[in-house]
Amino acid sequence: MSGTAGYEELRLRQVMAMADPDRLRLLALVITDASGQPTASLLAGRDGDVDGVRGHLEAMADAALVARVAGPGGETGYRPTPDALARFGGAAIASPTVRHPEPVDPSDHARLLARITAELARDHAQVLAPETVARFVADSYDLLAARASVRNQLPALTARFAADRLSALVAPVDDGDPASVDAAGRSLDVLFVCVHNAGRSQIAAAVLRAAAGDRVRVRTAGTVPWSRIDPGVRSELARRDIDRLTEMPRPLTDEVIRASRVVVTLGCGDVCPVVPGRRYLDWPIENPAGRSVEEISRIVDDITARVHDLLTDLLPRSG
Repeated sequence: MSGTAGYEELRLRQVMAMADPDRLRLLALVITDASGQPTASLLAGRDGDVDGVRGHLEAMADAALVARVAGPGGETGYRPTPDALARFGGAAIASPTVRHPEPVDPSDHARLLARITAELARDHAQVLAPETVARFVADSYDLLAARASVRNQLPALTARFAADRLSALVAPVDDGDPASVDAAGRSLDVLFVCVHNAGRSQIAAAVLRAAAGDRVRVRTAGTVPWSRIDPGVRSELARRDIDRLTEMPRPLTDEVIRASRVVVTLGCGDVCPVVPGRRYLDWPIENPAGRSVEEISRIVDDITARVHDLLTDLLPRSG
């Protein structure tokens, strides 16, 4: 089995493993747990179904979404993998039914950041020095902390943000030649940028992910990101059953721009840096924040039409 085939098989297993909504809620608890490696009994609680929770965790472990570690009292603990953080972390934490833990002490943040740094350094050991990884983790934490309204999620959000930035940093530069795109189209990277990364860019990303699946790598960022997605936008995307394809707002960084073949700006104007060799598109879309349900629906329709036109342009042979 080739490396690409094995990667695609793993991705399919991960999607199938997370088809159960209970596992998405459980993953959110694993990500936000202050210990970094909770056990099934801890997650189930005093009167919960420990065996049922353990079964879900083992299914996620078999799909490489959580890793088994030694827990207290000989019980197995579980920690989220980079795949879980990058692919499902945003949807898990954004779930309105998740019980978030109490705020943790800043010293716990330092301990969790050290663990995150060690794991990411191990994942990128062949291409990045540990000092580089540590710098990106610290910078990612600072960028998110500057605008965070709920600080107990910062380590988990930092892990996802730093992992995405490091992946972009080591990604090969795409020259835009269609011949360089593999069978899955993974070299097609599209970045959507707006001011707050809470409305227009999130809409565009959700629509493109729904339409393109794994054929296109989709990222979003904001020049001045908010701490959450606009509630009106989230409601409209939920009505269309694509709200799960959004992510937590994040700051715009240079390496993410450099890793993207196409950069679509939606209202950030000249604030977005220009990197030679990238294709830039500017969509003059109204800001949906504070608009009525009808106006938001119209804006989503406008962005949807533009995204489908872009996808047809990027993948003309796909039909």
